[in-house]
Amino acid sequence: MPTSRPVKPDLSEADVLLLQQLARGALYGAISRATGIERARVGTAALTLLPKIGAKSRFHATALGAGWGLVQEVHLMNPIGNPLSAQHIAVLAGLVGGEDATVTAERLGLAVNTVKTYTQTVLRTLGARSREQASAAAVLGDLVPLRALGVGWPAVKLSRLRQRAKAC
Repeated sequence: MPTSRPVKPDLSEADVLLLQQLARGALYGAISRATGIERARVGTAALTLLPKIGAKSRFHATALGAGWGLVQEVHLMNPIGNPLSAQHIAVLAGLVGGEDATVTAERLGLAVNTVKTYTQTVLRTLGARSREQASAAAVLGDLVPLRALGVGWPAVKLSRLRQRAKAC
């Protein structure tokens, strides 16, 4: 079982900035202003980022960015503050891992529409405006272990990994 993070990808400053903007839940106009990417090309730029970091989706990319320390903060809007149920955490772990609703539904033995409803409940409870923001917040907030990110990630939460790094 791994005890450290996989090797961080070598990204340009522009790629890291784009990843951070996605994790913030920023809209395309705000991303365009922050990064200098033409508004009409923001979606394409986000898609070209995925293979650079080995992500399955944009929300997987932001979670990976949080795991590697490229995304260090996510400001959530009006979180409800209620604790998430075990099922909600399991759905959130699927988001963090880049699963689509169908895969998560099969893994958990739920209907696809139930997974979609749970996803919306998770976003609302966390105060996240997007799946990208929720998945990064889940990693940064220790809601899921890092192994949810995929193969090669340790079965600990981010804060524990940081504690280990400080101790060394």
